[in-house]
Formats: sequence, C-alpha cells, structure tokens
Amino acid sequence: MAQVDIREGGAIPEKQLRELFAALGWDDLIGLLPDLLLNSTFVVSAWDGARLVGLSRVVSDRVYISTLQQVGIHPDYQRQGLGTELVRRCVERFGKTSFILTTDDASNETFYGRFGFRMAGNAMVRPHD
Repeated sequence: MAQVDIREGGAIPEKQLRELFAALGWDDLIGLLPDLLLNSTFVVSAWDGARLVGLSRVVSDRVYISTLQQVGIHPDYQRQGLGTELVRRCVERFGKTSFILTTDDASNETFYGRFGFRMAGNAMVRPHD
C-alpha cells in the first residue's frame, strides 16, 4: 500500500465518493452526492494516490454546535489509524463547540470515547421525509 495522504476540503470527484460509499454499504446516501459535501462546513479525507479511502465531515454553526457525519474508512484500510486521524482533525477544528454524533452501534462508544464523546440519552430524532 502506498503512503496515505490526509486532505482537507470537499472537492472530491463524485466517482471516488460513489466507490467509497458503496464499499462502506452507504448505498442509501449515494443519491445525495455531491450535495453532502457541498453543504458541509468541513470535510477531511484520506487518499491512497488517486483512491479515496476515508472520509469524515462536519456540519456546524462554528459557535455552539457541530455534528460529526459519515466517518468511514474503506474496509481494506481500517485499523491503520486513519479514522482516528480524520476524527481528530474534525474535533480539533471545531473544539470550541459541542458535538453531536448519531450512532446506533454501541461498539462505537470506545472509539469515539477517546475524543470525549459519551452516550447521551436525552436526544430526539426526526427522520427525513
């Protein structure tokens, strides 16, 4: 595997986004590309040459609240610290805000806990139409 580079910014070709999202099983989001990135406050990605292998994004008002979205690393590149680096950059950039992260997978608690996230039972969710 070549050196993986971390890049900031949402200028990511749709073809690479589609390939990563498909590998992660995020098929329900593919139809929303590239609007997901265009409407994000911050995007950070991991690249192996021209191959997109990881992505995370933040939606924020930059003052009070930020939402961490779509943290995903291609299965071939997991367990190499890439997810940690992507989340670290997001939290560092918006560290003065509170963060919301929606997850229904309790196994994520340990990973995100390293960045100060904790489970909170006082949230309400309205699914999209």
